[in-house]
Amino acid sequence: MPQSPAPHVVEVAFTKNEGRFLLEWIAYHRLIGVGEFLIYTNDCEDESQALLDRLQEMGLATHVPNPIGPGEQPQNKALNRAATHPLVKAAEYVLQIDPDEFLCIKAGAGRIADLLATAPQADAICVQMRFFGDGGHASMPDGLVIEHLTHASPEDFEPNAIVKSIARNSQVFEKVTANHMPAFAPGAKPKMFNAGGQQIALDARSNRIPDGARSMRYAQLNHYAVRTFADYCAKKHRGTPAGNDAKLTLAYWRQRNRNDVEDTTILKHAPATKALMAEWLNDPVLAKRNARCFEAYAAIVEKSRDIFA
Repeated sequence: MPQSPAPHVVEVAFTKNEGRFLLEWIAYHRLIGVGEFLIYTNDCEDESQALLDRLQEMGLATHVPNPIGPGEQPQNKALNRAATHPLVKAAEYVLQIDPDEFLCIKAGAGRIADLLATAPQADAICVQMRFFGDGGHASMPDGLVIEHLTHASPEDFEPNAIVKSIARNSQVFEKVTANHMPAFAPGAKPKMFNAGGQQIALDARSNRIPDGARSMRYAQLNHYAVRTFADYCAKKHRGTPAGNDAKLTLAYWRQRNRNDVEDTTILKHAPATKALMAEWLNDPVLAKRNARCFEAYAAIVEKSRDIFA
């Protein structure tokens, strides 16, 4: 079967204190078809900014510092700035996801072009989240997140209705970088599809997909929202980019730490992800900065360990 042509996809993200995880996330998404990464950072205590600066020097990502003033939210500020960035303006498609979210494609060879080929007329494809748990780990072992955390929620888990979208950069959207789904232009009727190749009826942007339209047939968004309890404590310390830190409770941990079923679909890309990371880490400057990210993150984990005490 011939490969689908590769579209020009720009991935937009915002991050804080997640440098330990960035190289895996960028390498994985580069392999499945993301051409450009536009990454905003704010108030980092780790070496994320230095790591991303080196990736920018290597031509692998674009890093934009996103200093936050009084009353500003990192998420809103980053996505508003991204909407007018030249990379987004030149993109054919925009994917806005976070560093704890991995687009897992089941169609074809598991690449973005294969997902888009399931709904070629779509203005946007809404991909449901699937929440992955700690896999029995108290803290994150060395190695890939996608290799160690392989147990998740069942497909009918209610919060799996939350979506992120890959959207065509089109005039039917007023803001293609909006969180979850792009914002509809006034009077526009974008062709919105689920990840099962079916068009869905949506009158306005939402962060969820209607129950009757849910499908993970061709793709899901693996959401490692809590990773392990040690990482969740570090997340509580970091706070949320949307300013809703109060949601990061032990009840949220229990709800999102899902280990109900094994799901190893994404692992078909693990060997190539590791190989690409190893290739990049041949650069001594990047290797040193990546190692410093791990060291800094370990210190953050240590000082956050009693945050729920």
